[in-house]
Amino acid sequence: MINVDRALRSSIRTGNVVLGSNRTIEAGQNGEAKLIIYAVDCPQEVRAQLESVEVPVFGYQGLGKDLGSACGKPFSVATLAVIEPGDSEIMALLREIRGVEA
Repeated sequence: MINVDRALRSSIRTGNVVLGSNRTIEAGQNGEAKLIIYAVDCPQEVRAQLESVEVPVFGYQGLGKDLGSACGKPFSVATLAVIEPGDSEIMALLREIRGVEA
């Protein structure tokens, strides 16, 4: 099991991550996103849109303020899309997602 917070910070520092529901949905729909992460308090209508894209989706086990803090931001983050993971091990979450689905 990876440390999601540390992997997120590394991905933001060394890769390409977009924050926010609109940008995340757009990145998922146009095929840019490799992984989408959402907070537990992400609005249901946003979550429904995220689930409809052809990108793996991971439910972060914390509120938007926790996800924002994990990203090193002083504000709440409901969703984010990993475009390029950089030096992060964030893509290891795919194994956990697939393990749960299997």
